[in-house]
Amino acid sequence: MNELDETLERLHRDARRAPADLTAARAKLMAELDAVSAPDATVLPLRAGRRRARRFALPVAAAVAGVAAATVVVVQSGSPGAPPAGPDVRLMSATEVLTKAADLSVGAVDQPLAPGQFRYVVEHTWVTSGVRLNGTTGYTYLWEQQIQRWIPADEHDVWQENRKILSTGKFLGGTVPQAQAPEPEITDTDQGQWQGRCGDFFPASKPAKTCDDPADWDGPAFYATLPRDPAQLYAKLQDLTKVRGSTPAVLFHYGIEILRSGMMPASLRPAWYRALAMIPGIQVLAAETNLDGRAGVALGLDDRHELTQLIIDPVTGQFIGERTIAGAQPNEPWIKPGTELGASAITTAVADRIGVAPAK
Repeated sequence: MNELDETLERLHRDARRAPADLTAARAKLMAELDAVSAPDATVLPLRAGRRRARRFALPVAAAVAGVAAATVVVVQSGSPGAPPAGPDVRLMSATEVLTKAADLSVGAVDQPLAPGQFRYVVEHTWVTSGVRLNGTTGYTYLWEQQIQRWIPADEHDVWQENRKILSTGKFLGGTVPQAQAPEPEITDTDQGQWQGRCGDFFPASKPAKTCDDPADWDGPAFYATLPRDPAQLYAKLQDLTKVRGSTPAVLFHYGIEILRSGMMPASLRPAWYRALAMIPGIQVLAAETNLDGRAGVALGLDDRHELTQLIIDPVTGQFIGERTIAGAQPNEPWIKPGTELGASAITTAVADRIGVAPAK
């Protein structure tokens, strides 16, 4: 790793020494990444994105979450996971990218909250919403949603969450034509505004959401109990996913979901990246732009049903988005391989008032 570190240090030395605005340095780095991968690259159009989980119902279903943008993904041909034959960024493995992201994150700090202020987390995403007519027939739409959350400096105080469906009409396919496939119903929990102490927006739900729950990654208590050793974190991730089999795809999915909460402290992120680097099968998919226009490096894991992508800013090491694409054998038989099933971008900031988004 010393040789790789020296190479990447030279690659974004200007960015690391620059003042606050890293836009020019990031653009230069991403141009270099694109340039080295372009000769053997395949370009796939990005259509749209997703949130945490698809939900199917009988006969109608709702969905969750929203951000969309037009861009391209440059996917390297050859063997992205092969070890580097010298200090060449073209041959970086996923493990090396995650390790470098961890290195860049060391020393990062969260913007402090003063009394009366709120941590503002907004997710803008696309998510699939499906109707299953029976075991083998149905259809799927793509919905766009925005979710905003205000978390007080004292997490035991009142939180607020706003959900808004922005678009529902993207038809991805089905066993019936679109003319016979009415859009899934928008439910009472798909959009609206809620408040509650410790983020308990739905008190009647089971199991009940409680303050200081160490199992809830939407709250700070979860992160306070996590180890800072990557191997121990990997074991913790395996424990969290054991009911789902702890396969590489499941581990990667949950690893991204926890990052997407926007609640992970900056001090934990380096060890989290190093833990994700231990998941077998992750590949570098080269340079791309995420859904809100920020440049990043995409890492992916393909289990033949879905290709899940994690996007990291190579200059700051920050997690900036994710995407999901149908694999060679999609979970729904009416979805074509290669179909975009979802994408999202997460933004965090500090707000002075609950329910009021901070100025950009």
